[in-house]
Amino acid sequence: MKAAVVYKYDSIGIAEEARKFIEESICSAEIFHIPDKRLEGYDFIVSVGGDGTILRILQEVLKCPPIFGINTGRIGLLTHANPENFRDILPGIIDRWEIEEFMRIEAEINGKVMMRALNEVAFLSNTPARLIGLKVSVDGVEIEDMRCDGMLFATPIGSTAYALSSGGPIIDPYLESILIVPVAPFRLGWKPWVIKHDRRIEIEVSKERNALAISDGQKILEVGNDDEVAVFRSQFPAVFFRSGFNRLERIRGKLMSLR
Repeated sequence: MKAAVVYKYDSIGIAEEARKFIEESICSAEIFHIPDKRLEGYDFIVSVGGDGTILRILQEVLKCPPIFGINTGRIGLLTHANPENFRDILPGIIDRWEIEEFMRIEAEINGKVMMRALNEVAFLSNTPARLIGLKVSVDGVEIEDMRCDGMLFATPIGSTAYALSSGGPIIDPYLESILIVPVAPFRLGWKPWVIKHDRRIEIEVSKERNALAISDGQKILEVGNDDEVAVFRSQFPAVFFRSGFNRLERIRGKLMSLR
């Protein structure tokens, strides 16, 4: 068995401590600063950073080994431990080897999957402070046609991220669905949509200006009126070690701490 330790730029000290601990008590381990596809070849991944570090890992892996997160960031909704207690928690989690999967979504542009996200794929105006027209259809049925700063297509896990700050609801992370939330819509009385996970969502960009498609704040592509764009559930979920805490309690506690 072998592990990969992936760290964010200011956490190399904790990452080296984690690598040394894993090698002394569990298995061989290698350290990465910049995640890449090689991570798929490891039995498990230890992420040292915040939620953003985990999102960067998930941008690179298709078939995801189980992830254990050590939080050195601000929120850490996706993490399992902190630098003070990971030595107490990690061995037991590895011994039990219980995992849980959370859906990701994909963005297809002109028939090719170009993006994959755990939180959301955002379609935003390519011109700051200028509205963009977006038309949204679900399984061929048009459900929205509005001018706005952009539109978010989020997973249940992602409902507590960008979508929440844009006025979307919090969705149970185990309820497989896709959340559609406009960003600063030019319309009174708008409501978000929660769509069944197996539906295909198509997005049409107006001719007046292009959109920037952004996956989990990491990857950016420009799309225009001539592009055929669709969002749907990925066949490749994110995989995490199952922790002892209740995820709904954790979400509530983390969000309460932000007030």
